[in-house]
Amino acid sequence: MLRTNHHRGRAPQPTSPVPAVARPPARPPRRHALAAAALALAVAGLGLMVPAAGAAGVAPAAEPTPAAEAAPAAVSRLGTSGNKIVNAAGTPVQLRGVSVLAPRHNAECPECHPKPISDVIDMTVSDGWQSDVVRLPVTVWGSLSVEDNVAQYVDPYVQQAVELGIYIIVDLHYVSDYGSTGVPQSTVAEFWDYVAPLYADVPNVIYEVFNEPVAPASWATWKAYIQPVVDDIRAVAPETLLLMGGPQWSTYVNQAAADPIVGNDIAYVYHLYPNQGDATAANLDAKFGNAAQQIPVILTEFGWNPPGEFSDPVVTQGTTSGWGIPLRQYLDARPHISWTAWLFDNYWKPQMFDHDWNLLGGEHQGAMIKAWLADQPYASPCADHAAVGATAVASSSGSASSGAAKAVDGDCTNAGRWLSAAGDTMPTLTITLDAPTVVDQVDVYSGFIGGGSVNVLRDFTVEVHTSAGWQQAAVFDDNTLGLVSAPGPAAAVDQVRLVITDPSNYTPDVARVFEVAVRAA
Repeated sequence: MLRTNHHRGRAPQPTSPVPAVARPPARPPRRHALAAAALALAVAGLGLMVPAAGAAGVAPAAEPTPAAEAAPAAVSRLGTSGNKIVNAAGTPVQLRGVSVLAPRHNAECPECHPKPISDVIDMTVSDGWQSDVVRLPVTVWGSLSVEDNVAQYVDPYVQQAVELGIYIIVDLHYVSDYGSTGVPQSTVAEFWDYVAPLYADVPNVIYEVFNEPVAPASWATWKAYIQPVVDDIRAVAPETLLLMGGPQWSTYVNQAAADPIVGNDIAYVYHLYPNQGDATAANLDAKFGNAAQQIPVILTEFGWNPPGEFSDPVVTQGTTSGWGIPLRQYLDARPHISWTAWLFDNYWKPQMFDHDWNLLGGEHQGAMIKAWLADQPYASPCADHAAVGATAVASSSGSASSGAAKAVDGDCTNAGRWLSAAGDTMPTLTITLDAPTVVDQVDVYSGFIGGGSVNVLRDFTVEVHTSAGWQQAAVFDDNTLGLVSAPGPAAAVDQVRLVITDPSNYTPDVARVFEVAVRAA
């Protein structure tokens, strides 16, 4: 369903009235199977969001049948008006959904137990998930023709989206320089010359013209490159909603606001990850929020996971408490900004499921995205524990605004950290609980949102105090994780202590602790 602004969970209220947001008719019954196979093509060497070159070709496929001939659409044609995406009646809408894995890469990770992409898309609108839109990355290279690529890896899922009554973004998923040093304009034009007319009459389909152009880092150069492609699309698909990225991994919406692409019904894409800083209003306004007051903006990629198995080394490292929830509050207060979260999968990072398709919760993004799509609240795991508000004493503090109390304030944003003083070679933090408590585990959140693993506590010990005295709960050496857990003892605990022998792998070499969360048994 498309979203109204009457219920936003934990979000603050907008400061000015927001127009109602339309909802489409009820979805038709879910399909139980697709007559689409051949999704097991292995392509080696995929990195974070970046498809590798050199995929093997496959046998030619039959010409796809436009989805409009396969089933009636249950959605309204989308366009733009001012700074909003609107339906055919001119009512503003907010699209909210997820990206799925590019189908060509679905068999690259055997230990990830891949599901057919059709099953994954079914999941996005079932079992409590309520996606309005699915973003389908389309990777193209090598000997596979555009026609065969579309027939095998695009058209079955367009057909499925029509049957489900949801929108689908056909995303030409290049992550590359463009022009003379990268993807030729003719290559992009070749794809859209074929695809644009194919789905021009299908209101479910949205076109994202180029996922992430990188360089040249010039809006004027990018506009000169992509404007002829847009003109060609408009000649054959005059009403299809277009999503327009820009240089530097689709972060140039401020430049787009100053000099928009010529054409109707264009929304501008921003891609956001924790390496771009805190999810504060000031930071997000400067990146895309101010531009969204002038032009339609959609985040077609954002996501986070704590440092570790399900996050890359730098770009996506963040927590639900410190980054995801503030972002949700920001976007819920601005329903003119649409979004699709990255990634509804168990392989490409940051994923929403583990390799066995268990939903990742807590400080991982999966459970919160699911709750968000359903307009259900999702409490910060950092904010609710037995040590919130307890007495905390530190060996040193970097400033009056970063004292020991910050480590038990329930705030896992950058502003909510205890920082030790420079020169403190063994920072120590002692927390005294309000009453002896049987403790299941102690979670230590450390680092800097947007800073990667170099800022986290490196070598430290978690100690607990019981009636028998102090004892070690866990020792961490050469740590690179922003969230680690130590088990609690069998006896009741009245104090918890961190003894830090190597604060970080960064200069200044100080301890950076968001929270010491004591979980009662």
